[in-house]
Amino acid sequence: MSTSSFQRPLGFLALLAVATALVLAALYCVAFVARPDVTLGIVQKIFYFHVSSAIAMMLCLSSGSLLSLVDLVAPSDRVDALARSAIETGLAFAVLVLTSGPLWARKSWGAWWTWEPRLTLTLLLLLLAAAVLGIRALAPDGTGRKIAAALASLAAPVAYLIHVAVAKWGGTHPMVLQGGGIQSPGMQITFRVALLAIALFAATLWTLRFRVLRLEQRLLNLQLEFSAQDVRQQREGGPT
Repeated sequence: MSTSSFQRPLGFLALLAVATALVLAALYCVAFVARPDVTLGIVQKIFYFHVSSAIAMMLCLSSGSLLSLVDLVAPSDRVDALARSAIETGLAFAVLVLTSGPLWARKSWGAWWTWEPRLTLTLLLLLLAAAVLGIRALAPDGTGRKIAAALASLAAPVAYLIHVAVAKWGGTHPMVLQGGGIQSPGMQITFRVALLAIALFAATLWTLRFRVLRLEQRLLNLQLEFSAQDVRQQREGGPT
């Protein structure tokens, strides 16, 4: 086994260790550094992970969208694995966003859900990512891969619309970051730590899933190679 085979897992383990440490630091900051909001109370603390998860969701799904477009134009197993792992990671964070969001909304708006632009587009993005992965699972051949890649290419524009939804179409969604709503130094520190923690956690999940998919691709290629060798041996040993 080559030296690089030992070096690669060490890099991933280092990323995992740093991400874990930052997540623990973020939990500490949320619990003890950031003071409860005057209006919303302790429920406001969902903000630190909700917004960070939303940013991770958009970055992962936008990356998966662009990588899918590249794979559609110039097919590559490595790019395909990068795109799929990004979309799977983004879907996981989309679920976190649409789980934590209503908990905050119930206290802030008095309703678990409202069909305002940003929420509706986020749900659309989640369904889009789920559809891409569903197509890959039901049709793992080349045609399914192309259809899924074409559908995934729409994720980046939807993510952009989510980013600008409140500014363009309004709605009840607060503009905390753009409006400078974080004034307390403790809140600012907590948000930055949480954002970095979630970003590294997302990178860790993306990297782990990418490595698994690459191993699956290599295993499949080996199976196909061995099958082809068996067929050749049977033909060579058969009657002339």
